[in-house]
Amino acid sequence: MDADLSRFETVLASQRGLVSLGQLRDGALTDERTRNLVRRKVLRRVRPRVFGLVGATESWERGLLAVVLSVGDAVASHAAAARLWNFAPRPEDRYEITVGRERRLSLRGVAVHRSGTMGENDVVLRDGIACTSFERTLCDCTTILSAYQLGRALDDGLRRGVASLQRLKGCQERTESGPGRHMSVVRSLLESRGIGFDPGGSRSELYVLDVFRRARLPLPVQQYRVTVGAKTYRPDFAWPDRKVFAEYYGLPFHTGASAVAADSERLTALASAGWLPLVFTNESTDREIVERTTSALHHRQVGREIGA
Repeated sequence: MDADLSRFETVLASQRGLVSLGQLRDGALTDERTRNLVRRKVLRRVRPRVFGLVGATESWERGLLAVVLSVGDAVASHAAAARLWNFAPRPEDRYEITVGRERRLSLRGVAVHRSGTMGENDVVLRDGIACTSFERTLCDCTTILSAYQLGRALDDGLRRGVASLQRLKGCQERTESGPGRHMSVVRSLLESRGIGFDPGGSRSELYVLDVFRRARLPLPVQQYRVTVGAKTYRPDFAWPDRKVFAEYYGLPFHTGASAVAADSERLTALASAGWLPLVFTNESTDREIVERTTSALHHRQVGREIGA
């Protein structure tokens, strides 16, 4: 590493090869020496007041961190935070940040929100990037995700241990009067998840799991993580060794064009990656669930043996 940057090695390593002008100045590197590093193509200007090591690996996360460092007092939020928290489904990938209500700024390729209700409990570090908490992100996404999608994201967060119903209630109360949110959706989510709520799955999903168990079928992995391209999916049930997955849709709760579109994209992406889908609803009988699952697992087992 260049001698001038040796003292910033830890910062660069923790910030994906990025460093802000303020950090360089705090480390006693003069602006002239910084300009010299740019001229010698050791650093390059990535965003205003942010520099990156030439040749460092580019990524969406690195670009987002550069935006946050450039603005200073800002956090990744909305769709950007949803990606960091692995919401599934996730809003369209884009750079979004939130700053204080008193600030007004415009950044190329960045959606900027202003808020006067951002508390210390609403800001955390995620993948080394300052962003809104899971609960604040859920509240901020009430206008871009359906109630069904928000419920799935919340339950997934509870299963992973990154979400809390108590924190969500506090966030809902703090942001109740804020613009750009549908907090009635969050209140409904909280009301339907009272004391004793099991984030391991809905009652219907747990019932389907019991059907598998009683039929002595190989037990699936719940919420198994499958990455296809840049997106990650978590089917309700998966048999990874045979690349079979099953989804259970409780029809009264599975409505709306956005929910249908999201699940269509999800099923298509997993099928294109070689996974065999099974879809059950509350109209599916126990016999149908067992017969279709048995057939799918047998088909994939035979295919593996022939391929071997």
